Amino acid sequence: MSIDLIISEILRQTIWEVAPNAADAITTAAADLDESEWFRLHALAVRQGVVALLFDGLMSAGVTIPHHVKMRFISSTDHIEKEYAKKRRIARKLAEVYAGEDIRMMILKGIGISMLYPVAHHRPSSDIDIYLCGDQQRGDELLHKLYGISIDKGRHHHTVFRIKNILIENHYDFIEAHSRASSQRAEQRLKELVANEQPLEADIDGVTYLTPSPTMNALFLTLHSAAHFAAENISIRHLCDWAFFLNAYSKQVDWQEIMQLSNELGFRPFLDVMNGACVRYLGMDASLAPSLSDDEQTIERMWADSMEYKVRDIPKNFLRGWIYRIKRRYANRWKQRLAYCDNGFSAFIRSAAIHILPPKIVRRVQE
Repeated sequence: MSIDLIISEILRQTIWEVAPNAADAITTAAADLDESEWFRLHALAVRQGVVALLFDGLMSAGVTIPHHVKMRFISSTDHIEKEYAKKRRIARKLAEVYAGEDIRMMILKGIGISMLYPVAHHRPSSDIDIYLCGDQQRGDELLHKLYGISIDKGRHHHTVFRIKNILIENHYDFIEAHSRASSQRAEQRLKELVANEQPLEADIDGVTYLTPSPTMNALFLTLHSAAHFAAENISIRHLCDWAFFLNAYSKQVDWQEIMQLSNELGFRPFLDVMNGACVRYLGMDASLAPSLSDDEQTIERMWADSMEYKVRDIPKNFLRGWIYRIKRRYANRWKQRLAYCDNGFSAFIRSAAIHILPPKIVRRVQE
């Protein structure tokens, strides 16, 4: 069994915990690994953002892991736990400061999604994404005034600042909506949903924060994953996030709304294939998905592409940077067809303009 399918089998048994022989299945999947393959398994799990989740499954099944590899799993998991605790403290403080000024803070992805995992602090994240329900600018000004925090306004759908070296993205748009007409319509609908639907409330050590309503979150998570997929690729953690979300909220989502939008805006094929990958490779119950692709070849291709997930830096040299972008876009044509309905050439021209023009000018033109 290949390493990626071993990861698939361990996650299938770990996520749902429904099979009576889950421990046997995990043990069997890992039985023939030699030490070098164990190292590869660990490295791939780290890159995919599922190392702690995988380690939980291996430990619960009582699998014997080579000592040096086990130490790496322990170290990786410990790092994720410490980073999670740090982000949680910062998110709590932010919510507390904003609440003092009657600013409602919504957390997107990250901590909010982690609460759906079997062990919340075993879901890694690189930053904290927040939405201040119309008070984005006032929230930035407040942090700068009270704490002298430097705010980076040079992004196209959020500002950026750091607290104790943790990156926080303060969204005024939920997605990068300027480079495609379909994305602009999607952004408009996201804002309508967040304005008209009751958000969910959650708690961080006594301080209340918000998470999106189930329907709004279903749309946001799908669009966010589709954008990453079409531009570069998604990791297995993205698929796990979606599976855990559906397991918790599928019955509360207005799927008629989502399916109508997915057909209108062109991301229906992506949604169907993502659902298919969660069913096939993560063992998700098909009844949780509103629709499924029967295109086994494309489902396999998405999984294989996810296994190649890697954060790649765009060359800083202007010419090399644009050559890289053009090659990447050309190579990802099949992904863009799954995620968007827009004309590819016009989308490229708009995207090029977005990268060249400052965010203030882009927003002014759009408005």
